Amino acid sequence: MVPINPATIMCIFRYSTFALVLVAGVTPALSAEIAPIKRVIPWDVAALAKVPPVHTTSERPANGMRAFFYEGADYKGKPTWVFAYYAAPAGPSPAGGWPAVVCAHGGGGTAFPAWVSQWNKNGYAAIAMDLEGHLPGSHFFGVQGNFPVNQAHPNAGPSRISWFGDVALPDHEQWFYHAVADVIRANSLLRSFPEINPKKIGLTGISWGGTIVSTVAGVDSRFAFVIPVYGGGYIHKHDMTPEQYRQYLAKWDPSAYLPYAKMPMLWVQGVNETVFPLDRFSKSAETTGGASYMCIRPFLPHGHGFGWEEVWEIGGFANSIVKGSAPMPRIARPQIIQKDGLVHAKFSGSLKNAVLGFTTAAGEWKNQTLSAIPCSINKDEVIASKPLPPGTSAFMINASGTGPWGDACINSVLVMAKP
Repeated sequence: MVPINPATIMCIFRYSTFALVLVAGVTPALSAEIAPIKRVIPWDVAALAKVPPVHTTSERPANGMRAFFYEGADYKGKPTWVFAYYAAPAGPSPAGGWPAVVCAHGGGGTAFPAWVSQWNKNGYAAIAMDLEGHLPGSHFFGVQGNFPVNQAHPNAGPSRISWFGDVALPDHEQWFYHAVADVIRANSLLRSFPEINPKKIGLTGISWGGTIVSTVAGVDSRFAFVIPVYGGGYIHKHDMTPEQYRQYLAKWDPSAYLPYAKMPMLWVQGVNETVFPLDRFSKSAETTGGASYMCIRPFLPHGHGFGWEEVWEIGGFANSIVKGSAPMPRIARPQIIQKDGLVHAKFSGSLKNAVLGFTTAAGEWKNQTLSAIPCSINKDEVIASKPLPPGTSAFMINASGTGPWGDACINSVLVMAKP
């Protein structure tokens, strides 16, 4: 048994592994209202699995990148063109080809060269596309030339209108339909490149991109792993009629698709997250049909860049799936054991330190502050040093693990109690 030094608690809360239980009462919104609904797939998945035509372009060049358009789903009678950057690491490809990653941006984002470069540095080829029918603009994250932002091109698909503000339109004219189709088509394109290993293509998305890839995970089973950052499923109702909301849940929301996602998934967010609340994010992770890992930091700013530069565990997770690195530790659902009244949690892998984080706050989860109870680590079990206080509404096991990815990995099962 390894006792934890209380002086290290703040460090662990900065870089840590979480397994969260939301106790009944902490979030009344999590009820049968947002239970998973049977999916209704509006995409022609077989058509999207075909290699899309590619169109060369001199628009928006970026150093070290191939810039091109590839064809997405049809929009108003003709194929859309999706702008993308692509690059592979320097040097000859390894035996079997490079592993690769598809990068889906969030709201206000575009195809970011810096995101592709980040994966290249880690030994992956990568593609980043614009999912709103725009050309890259401004000068952020490697975009060059300081061009205008949100500039459309002649063969563009639809742009996002707030939170599903286009829900009254036909399916094929809605932004989310095209965003999902564009991501699947990017996978189909990468699989045709001779330098890519088609069995080692992963997917990651940030914010709205996290929601997109959470749905894609239940549609396109060809991905080796999926990493949603910030965004997930169980999105609140936004200015919809009851019928529109029912259709939305069945056709678009990840909650209908995640049970069909069998590939490993790493869910990345901060406890402080306000755009996609942690309770619904954790519910998304719990809904997946495959192995689900959580990477929840006490504080992670919401935005592009943070979602690929600050969370190095993303690369460690990908390496564990497609490069043969040691698997990341996993913590099972924490339980209060009746015989001693303490929180216990089984785990696999190697843990250095652990604490039990908890809150007594009630109501909707939003930027909760967590208190800590030190834990001891047995051979395969984390045990809290004292019981949770009366009125606890949510708690989690927060641990730092060890492995080739470093000592500050964040990865665990995150579960919620039934209301």
